[in-house]
Amino acid sequence: MSNSNVTVCVRFRPLSHKERKANDKVCFKKLDSESFVFKDERDEDVIFSFDKVFYDDAEQSDVYNFLAVPIVADAVNGINGTIISYGQTGAGKTYSMEGPSILHCNELKTGLVQRVVNGLFECLRTSEDITTWTVKLSMVEIYLEKVRDLLDLSKDNLQIKESKSQGIFIYGATEISIMNSSDALERLSIISVYWSKLQEGIANRAVGETRILYLPFLNS
Repeated sequence: MSNSNVTVCVRFRPLSHKERKANDKVCFKKLDSESFVFKDERDEDVIFSFDKVFYDDAEQSDVYNFLAVPIVADAVNGINGTIISYGQTGAGKTYSMEGPSILHCNELKTGLVQRVVNGLFECLRTSEDITTWTVKLSMVEIYLEKVRDLLDLSKDNLQIKESKSQGIFIYGATEISIMNSSDALERLSIISVYWSKLQEGIANRAVGETRILYLPFLNS
């Protein structure tokens, strides 16, 4: 049985230095932990409600504890989980998912990716029900209706398929066995840096609006 259902949250970031210098103003007003008021183009108040609203003073750990912890627990129990970060360029997706850097940032600023990886291995290590397990890493980009394997760039048109045993999966995606969280984060960091450099110029941006962290079920 899953511990989590589809959850939709919104996160506000503080005004940037450039925005403050331009005297930009915040266009929303806090109501509570689930709702806020937004002024539309006619300067009228519109109320929006979500499962959770993270205001500009929210910590990275707040997002992880509310949003990701149930998904990590489900993944360990064999239930697929997905975290999607959606928003315009500059909205704060990369910071929420990775922090300033996958490998080099302090505990306060560590993003969802690192926290999920660490949480996943911690759950496996402390589980009394799982004696053997396998964790594998894949990394793909979906752009212009094509799925590209970021671990093997020659695979630039992978197919999404479905089977009774695996459910929905990406056929032929490269899988790398991961033994611990450090190994996973190091590989993700290398891929992220390499891909960012490769995409520079054309990728403002292939991943400009969405970043996805997908937790497939584990073989136990």
